Amino acid sequence: MTGYKWNQDTTFKKGRLKPKIRFQTTSLNHNKTHTMKKLTFIALLIPLLASCGSVSPSQSDSDYTRTHPAPKAFDSKRTQYTCATWTPPSDTDAEAEQWYRAATLLHAQKWRRTAQELQDMVILYEAAASRGHYRAINNLYLLYTGTQGAMGDLFDQRPDRARKWLHYGLEKDWAIAYYWLFDSLYDGHAGYYDPKLGLAYLQKAVELGVPLAQYELARIYDIELKDLKTAQVLLDCAAKQKFSAAMYELGMLKAMDGKLDEALSLMHNAVRYGGEKGGISALILTDIFGESKGFMQEFSALPADPVRISAYDELYEALQGTDTTSGNIFYTFPRLDEVLPLPPAKTHWKGIYSAMSKEDAAFYQNPPDTAALAADILKRGIVKKEEVYWSPRPPEPPEDDGI
Repeated sequence: MTGYKWNQDTTFKKGRLKPKIRFQTTSLNHNKTHTMKKLTFIALLIPLLASCGSVSPSQSDSDYTRTHPAPKAFDSKRTQYTCATWTPPSDTDAEAEQWYRAATLLHAQKWRRTAQELQDMVILYEAAASRGHYRAINNLYLLYTGTQGAMGDLFDQRPDRARKWLHYGLEKDWAIAYYWLFDSLYDGHAGYYDPKLGLAYLQKAVELGVPLAQYELARIYDIELKDLKTAQVLLDCAAKQKFSAAMYELGMLKAMDGKLDEALSLMHNAVRYGGEKGGISALILTDIFGESKGFMQEFSALPADPVRISAYDELYEALQGTDTTSGNIFYTFPRLDEVLPLPPAKTHWKGIYSAMSKEDAAFYQNPPDTAALAADILKRGIVKKEEVYWSPRPPEPPEDDGI
């Protein structure tokens, strides 16, 4: 895997509780809201030793907001933003990359994972994270805060380990870690809770160019502050950094404004960069190239195209899955324009692997043995089982029916 691809390497978690922010969309169901899903990127902190032979609380146990100056307060009347660009940390360790990619295979199975597969996934992520692999750290924070359902009914949250990885990212001064400090402060994760201060860290992450932060703040401007104009500016910033969720949202808004060529290009590119909203974009494109146009009547003048309908439907199922199979939101399709260009160019579609990089196509068609990799990690002592395993949640007692 070469370069940085937002949606191959990230996952999203379901929307926040305080308050529950939803982004009004105009997708397949124009009258529905789609609960936001968030990325997660944070990391582990090394304990500090105090003098006089005693051990001070580890940095991962200390309160970052009490030991560091607060950023500039969020100004809800602000309307001017510059599209800063983020350069993410590099993941250069080849073995860590192998562990990370193996973990994503299990992550993509969602509720179809067994309890053992979930534990193997955590071992693989932890091993990659131990080498500073920030995309693995991202997904660990998400898992340990437990709001995506990756732990679901099987496991309780692990705020201690979420805090550990969060502080690691902060100590590394990763820009994305300020976004996740916002997440913790705003939603009450990892032992933090201060929504007002959280918004200040969100603003800081935006100013540092983090695409997810730009996307999140756009939602706040749209839903909470009723300022769609500023929201679109921030969505455009995130879309320029290949953030597929922003491409999808912005594409729908462009369609509503009658800017159909821009809308079509944005949704097509959202598919290219994968993720959940990439999958939704693929589904919308099956409507756009269909006979009836479904909910996308703005494209009524565009001729039906059975080949493109079939191709986008295959891409949708690859990313989102079906009733009987899991999709994989970590897929990306960098060769999409070669095999499925927008009209009037001719298509050369030969299935989803033809749209992937050759490296990714080979990996996904011949996946590694994830159980064997996890077992080897434990055998080598790279990850300690007792630190990353935790007991399943005990079954809920039966409800008292009054009899």
